[in-house]
Amino acid sequence: MGCDIHLFVEKRINGVWQVERGVNEPEIEEVRGFIDKSKERGESSAYWERLLEELRQGTMDYIYDGRHYLLFEVLAGVRAAHDLKPVSNPKGLPEDISPEAGESAESWGGDGHSHSWLTAAELLAYNWDQTITREGWVGVEQFKKYLEDGEPSMWSGGVGGGGTKYISNKEMKEGIRDGFLFGDPRQYYTLIHWNKSLRDALGKWCSWSLPKLAELAGDDPESARIVFWFDN
Repeated sequence: MGCDIHLFVEKRINGVWQVERGVNEPEIEEVRGFIDKSKERGESSAYWERLLEELRQGTMDYIYDGRHYLLFEVLAGVRAAHDLKPVSNPKGLPEDISPEAGESAESWGGDGHSHSWLTAAELLAYNWDQTITREGWVGVEQFKKYLEDGEPSMWSGGVGGGGTKYISNKEMKEGIRDGFLFGDPRQYYTLIHWNKSLRDALGKWCSWSLPKLAELAGDDPESARIVFWFDN
């Protein structure tokens, strides 16, 4: 089952935490791309047009509203799959939570879990430049990319189905060199490992979200925070 994050951005103003609305420019650009592609294919872009308008008006989860299990692991140890220490273990909801965030959390009831909050100070102090080891299953083409570039562009946490064959990296290399004599090459998968900086692995979270939160905090990194929980 998938796991999603529900995140609110809050700013402390005159001692009171208030929800902040903002615009996620990278997401807007992505949606514009979907609109263009839909039109090129002669398909309706109505859904993406509506979403674009919502994003332009600003949202309460503008800092981040995607699904990235590595980020979930860093924020609260959720879906942990790497040997790294999270910014903090789940702390529960803050006692002085904003009404909007509190009502949303309550509406999830028992389906919400690992509630927590992190200030800009905590997030900015974390070591985003540490190196992590990633792993994933890849087929022939992604294994070739891995050999050429040091990492694949796509991989899977697990593969299966009728006819799937699991082989070692050595066997995959030999199959690519000699041709796969027994079966369709698309049946073969191998498990690979590669190193990557956390900053690079998390992409826009580090290049856009963190700077945006720091900008909101201004001179007081304790005055801005994210409040969040997960569901699955």
